[in-house]
Amino acid sequence: MFEAGATAHYENASVSLLAQTPSLAKNLNEPDDKQWQLTRLQLEQRLYALRSWRLSWWAHWARLAEAILPRRYHWLIAPNTMTRGLAINQAIIDPTPAQALRVCTAGMRAGLMSSSRPWFKLKAGLKNFKPDRDAQIWLEEVEARIYAVLAGSNFYTAATQMFEDLIVFGTAPFLIYEDLEDIIRCQVPVCGEYYLGNGSDFRINTFNRTFNLTTLQIVQMFGLKNVGPEVQGLWNQKGASLDQENIVAHSIAPNFGLGREGDASKLGVVRGGFPWGEYYWLWNKSTPMPLSVRGFRTKPFVVFRWATTSNDAYGRSPGMDALPDVLQLHQMTRRQAEAIEKMVRPPMQADISMKNQPSSILPGRVTYVKDVAQGGMRPIYTVDPKIEHMTALIEKIETRVQKWFFNDLFLMLENLEGIQPRNELEIAERRGEKLLVLGPVVEGVENQAAEALRRIYTIMGRRGLVPEKPQSLQGVPLEIDILSMIALAQRAAETAVMERVATVATQLSASFPDKPPLDNINGDEFLRDYADKVSFPMKVFRAPDDVDELRAARAKAMQEAAQAEAGAAAATNVAPALASAAKDASEISLGGGLTALDLAVGNSAPQ
Repeated sequence: MFEAGATAHYENASVSLLAQTPSLAKNLNEPDDKQWQLTRLQLEQRLYALRSWRLSWWAHWARLAEAILPRRYHWLIAPNTMTRGLAINQAIIDPTPAQALRVCTAGMRAGLMSSSRPWFKLKAGLKNFKPDRDAQIWLEEVEARIYAVLAGSNFYTAATQMFEDLIVFGTAPFLIYEDLEDIIRCQVPVCGEYYLGNGSDFRINTFNRTFNLTTLQIVQMFGLKNVGPEVQGLWNQKGASLDQENIVAHSIAPNFGLGREGDASKLGVVRGGFPWGEYYWLWNKSTPMPLSVRGFRTKPFVVFRWATTSNDAYGRSPGMDALPDVLQLHQMTRRQAEAIEKMVRPPMQADISMKNQPSSILPGRVTYVKDVAQGGMRPIYTVDPKIEHMTALIEKIETRVQKWFFNDLFLMLENLEGIQPRNELEIAERRGEKLLVLGPVVEGVENQAAEALRRIYTIMGRRGLVPEKPQSLQGVPLEIDILSMIALAQRAAETAVMERVATVATQLSASFPDKPPLDNINGDEFLRDYADKVSFPMKVFRAPDDVDELRAARAKAMQEAAQAEAGAAAATNVAPALASAAKDASEISLGGGLTALDLAVGNSAPQ
């Protein structure tokens, strides 16, 4: 068994940490661990088995890389190959497939993981659970922090590369590690490096790879103490030895024992009760200890796959579907170029007397012959290919390739005919309808994206970047809702129905004032539900209790205003009436020289 630290050395690796590394490795070697030697043999045998299963995919990927995306494929993982900068796209004659791939990559990334608009929301995982205001504000705050972490890391750059690999090769692993400076650091291994294995649920649960690292990179990533005597010797030599490469092997798998009969039962288990175990080691080299051992509570990788068959660990892709058309397109473009060149520079024949004599068919040059009528140079045959037919066929194949990569969906607005969309909501609706073609694929990508976000949330929680849950959310599980363009189109349809119902209710209420249908709609619930569907920030809303207090204060103010208005009206109307009554009373004679007013004020008759 191996003890895993709280963090791995590579999570804290930085230039500052490298600067603190001793210039010479002295007395740093660990004693040879027999358990590690047995574990290494088990890990390498498993990797060899996964390599055998991957062999047919590896060959298929080679054809895809050659015809569409040569820079994202490694045929062999060989160290110290100094020819990597040579041109690798010699087989690409027509650039249309590569251009169509870029459009598809940009469309998928913008539609599912846009860096310029919200693309996920946190919500309570209990059905019919209504979060209160504190819960809503907490959820929005955590969302904002996750978006900040994504923007501050290389997540979106890695996501773009992931979509490109997914579209061409059908499979794209995505590693998410904790990072000292950027909180998270994402890696997308290149096709040809990795080997995958499935669990009983047909989900990827085993990730292996081999890749090249220089001496300097190995020391920085794993620490001088852990790299073994061979790399330590290269470090001690410095100079060119710092850039000498070694093959590093990497394994992430469920943390179960690798012991066989006669071996330790807990062989290979990373102690600490971790569901996942990780090993880095030097490939095919015996070292006293592994480069790194680490356990994980959550799976540190996700694997995006376009479409799968049965228990296959690797996915099928649009690139595979388009490959016959892509190969034909390159061939037709090459043949068309040859035909045009034969028209411009046809194969020539010349009189035998011109052999070893200066001759040229370039413009402005003169070729001298003895007999112009009989000798000279002329084309062997007349070349008159039907270029327009070849051009039409090439254009047809190009259009087909673009459709394989869904360019007609992602360039919808550019190709839109007739009435143009009036607002952003209508654009989202139209794009969402188009993306229904990608529904099953989008669903799979959303599930993996949600798993990646859960991993990031866990890392943030370990780093103290998640605020404490409010009381109403204690014990409530959280879910991640991916707001893809399809989901946005569905929400737009829901809000459109809500708007229509409210409009009809308002119109009917004017026609039936005695029983207004608008009374059926709870205005507060309607507004809050509508705001949630359009992702309006809930922190802008007042709490329900504050709304009740505001309404009570308003009602009280209105009541007092009504009373004051009634008092003012009384003062205005009653006072003149009293004055008129007093005047009339002063004129009523009661006899004896008395009037009604005298009697009212207590005056007596004159003596």
